[in-house]
Amino acid sequence: MIRAVIVDNDKETVRLFQELLTSNGIDVVGLGYNGQDALFLYKKLNPDIIFLDVSMPVYDGIFALEKIRDMDPEANIMMIFDEISINKKIEMNRLKPSAIISTPIDVNQILTKIHELCYSKNKTEIMKKNIIGLAIKNTLLELGTEEYDKVVHILKKDFDATLDDCYDHPEYLKQALQDLLGNSYYDVLNSLKENLKSISQNETNSFIHSMNS
Repeated sequence: MIRAVIVDNDKETVRLFQELLTSNGIDVVGLGYNGQDALFLYKKLNPDIIFLDVSMPVYDGIFALEKIRDMDPEANIMMIFDEISINKKIEMNRLKPSAIISTPIDVNQILTKIHELCYSKNKTEIMKKNIIGLAIKNTLLELGTEEYDKVVHILKKDFDATLDDCYDHPEYLKQALQDLLGNSYYDVLNSLKENLKSISQNETNSFIHSMNS
C-alpha cells in the first residue's frame, strides 16, 4: 500500500484530503501543518509520497520542498497550490517537484499521478520528463503570463495538446513558439537551455536538438 504524508496549514483541508486518499486505498501515515512539520515527518516516516501546500505561514511548502529534495533527491513530492506569484512558481519549479497540482483538485488527476510516481518502473524517464516540463513552463512564465497563455492556446487549438505533451512532441512547442514569436523563437530557445541547466545537471540535449532541428 502507498504510504503518504499530507501537509497544509488548513486543518479542514488536511482532514478532507486524508479522507479522499484513504477512501482510494492510500495509507495516510502522517499529517502536518507547516514546512517544519513536513521535514520532520519525512525524516521520521520515509513515506512513498508527500503532499505539500505551497502557501503556509512561516515555513511554507517551498521551504519543505527544498529541504526534502536536498535530503532525498528521489523523493516523490507533490505540490498543491491555489494562487501564487510567477516568481514563486518559477522558484518552485527550479526545486524539481515530482508533480504540481492546482486547485480545485481533480481527484482522478491526483490518483493517476500518485500511481505513476509510486509504481512506475521507469522513474528516471519520468524525472527527465518532469524536468523538461518545468523548464518549459519557467521559460514561458519569464516571457509573461500573456505569452504563456497564448502558447497554451495555440497548442490546444492546433494540436489538441498541452505543455506536458511537448516532451514527446517538441515539434508542437517549436511550431507554437515560431507562430507566436517569429525570429525571436531562438531567444526563447536560449532561455530554455539556461533553465534546463539551472533545474538539472541531467542530459537533456536530445530535447534541445529536436527544438533546433
